Amino acid sequence: MTETICITVNGEELTATVPPRTQLAEVLRDHLHLTGTHLGCEQGVCGACTVMMDGRPVRSCITFAGHCDGATIQTIEGGDDPLGQMLTEAFSRHHALQCGFCTPGMLATSRDILTRFPNPDEKLVRHELSGNICRCTGYQGIVAAILDVGSQIDATAHPRTDDVRRAVFTPFEPDEVSGAAPAPATAGSVVQDKDWTVITRSFDLNHPVDKVWGLFSDVSRVASCVPGASVSDVSEDTFSGTVEVSFGPIKARFGGQGTYANNPQSRNGHLSGSGADKNGQSKVRGELHYDIVEKTENTSTVDVKFRFNIQGVLAQFNRPELVTGFVDFLLQRFVANCNSVLSGGTASSDHKISAFSLILAVIKSWFKRSKS
Repeated sequence: MTETICITVNGEELTATVPPRTQLAEVLRDHLHLTGTHLGCEQGVCGACTVMMDGRPVRSCITFAGHCDGATIQTIEGGDDPLGQMLTEAFSRHHALQCGFCTPGMLATSRDILTRFPNPDEKLVRHELSGNICRCTGYQGIVAAILDVGSQIDATAHPRTDDVRRAVFTPFEPDEVSGAAPAPATAGSVVQDKDWTVITRSFDLNHPVDKVWGLFSDVSRVASCVPGASVSDVSEDTFSGTVEVSFGPIKARFGGQGTYANNPQSRNGHLSGSGADKNGQSKVRGELHYDIVEKTENTSTVDVKFRFNIQGVLAQFNRPELVTGFVDFLLQRFVANCNSVLSGGTASSDHKISAFSLILAVIKSWFKRSKS
């Protein structure tokens, strides 16, 4: 079954006859031959396909064409208005592109930022850009270009007809689901330290401290509680292991080696290691330090500090905006697995980190921050 949609693209009224579930990006590229809109992840994550629809940025790779009937679309080919020209010139002046694959989406998002927030500061620009991934520039030139244009434009030059600053999401309290495991109470931070992402977290396990230490001091046992991880070839102070990640079209199976040391008297330990996925597309380095203290007779507190650096196609996971939700997702499953193992059970058999669960975790993290 097909349907005919009528859309206005870059000021021109056009029609296309397509199946209702056809992506807007497919209509633009394959039917209207506007190939400036790029397809990257095709899951709405990377931002490369971003275009403006009725004055708002949308991910054209996950927007159904059937929902666009009557809409006004602006792509990179139609960005020759004064604001678009200023942004294009600023991107060139500040060297805000290298390969250029992310640039059409970056320009659309930049337009949206400056339309909603005339003359924004750097912190706001970086936050608003967090949904667009660039693997070349390091973002510095992109941020500089937006700040440059923001300092030049009149606050009333590009108004929207609607109040875009009003809340678009109304916080709500989730319904309690019978049998659902509660999320562990955690505290900590995620910060950047030069090339490293540094995570600190504190959580409780419902078991005596000696029993918890017995688990953490056994590298093989505690690794079985980490989603996607497994350890082999454990010696007195070294180990080998793997971690599996599946994120849409990106699939990686990291293999590497590491060292560890435990101090039974103070109940703390340290692990460090490095590895690469089998296709050589990503590399990772990491260090973990943990302390286990007695909270009550039957409850222990675990304090962890983890620092890591990822290079390659998974390098976006160095970003705090993604890492916060990712860590909380892993921690919830890790704590549940630890409690299960300590109670005489086994860790969850779901042993792979999936795209859906990661995206859901990041969304939940954003909503929590918006309420705080």
